[in-house]
Amino acid sequence: MFGVHTIRDKESVDRIMTQLENGPQRVAIIGGGYIGLEAAAVLSKLGCKVVLVEALDRVLARVACVELSRFIEKAHGEHGVDLRLGARIERLEGDGLIVTGVKLADGEVIPCDMVIVGIGIEPEVAALATAGASISNGVEVDAYCQSSLPHIFAIGDCASHRNKFAAGEMVRLESVQNANDMAKTAASAICGIKKAYEATPWFWSNQYDLKLQTVGLNAGYDQTVLRGDPDSRSFSIVYLRNGRIIALDCVNAVKDYVGGRKIIERSARVAPSELENVMLDIKSLAEA
Repeated sequence: MFGVHTIRDKESVDRIMTQLENGPQRVAIIGGGYIGLEAAAVLSKLGCKVVLVEALDRVLARVACVELSRFIEKAHGEHGVDLRLGARIERLEGDGLIVTGVKLADGEVIPCDMVIVGIGIEPEVAALATAGASISNGVEVDAYCQSSLPHIFAIGDCASHRNKFAAGEMVRLESVQNANDMAKTAASAICGIKKAYEATPWFWSNQYDLKLQTVGLNAGYDQTVLRGDPDSRSFSIVYLRNGRIIALDCVNAVKDYVGGRKIIERSARVAPSELENVMLDIKSLAEA
């Protein structure tokens, strides 16, 4: 159906921009993760009327704490994005050729000229599964990115690996950093130089004037510490598990991001009162 898009590559974006050549349009975005939010930010800045539909009760629910979710929601609302949280979709409507709306489970129809679907991906592992590779939320790989099949390696979004930053659990990371660093590990192993994959995870997202930088993995966190004032649009949220710092979400706070990375790599313990004190450079806490 014309007007329905996913964002997978540059060609996907080119198709969206081509449709926008006749001017701003009504856009419905399905999914409140990074893809959906970044698309909403860009399209609202281009003058489109944007409605974002998220099935869960907050955006970024799978990757961020409530405080950050609410901050991001407020920022999008201030830019005119209509957020529909906890909303279920019944179907897309159209004339068979062109999309005209998104019908919600409560019967409401959101009129639109374009739909962008950003609800995550499923790793393409069918070929390796048929060949007998071990599969669990992706292709299982060892510390050197080798699958259970001889001479077969897997990297990036499709690779499920044991990650020390996730307390040793098997995880699959969808990020540029992970793909690049896994490629280096696999290439070295193929050349006979075995060095285990232990790269520090990091992610980023640009939305409006906000630069969100994340370092570490917050899976299993049991405490958060707010560092700075969200109203200033420059702050960080520190995630702890059993008293140790495991991740940071930094909004327009590059120094916290850089210094926080060192703390995470040391699996350090820092008193919450010290983390809250923005007068203390987080880098000095990492070196303490």
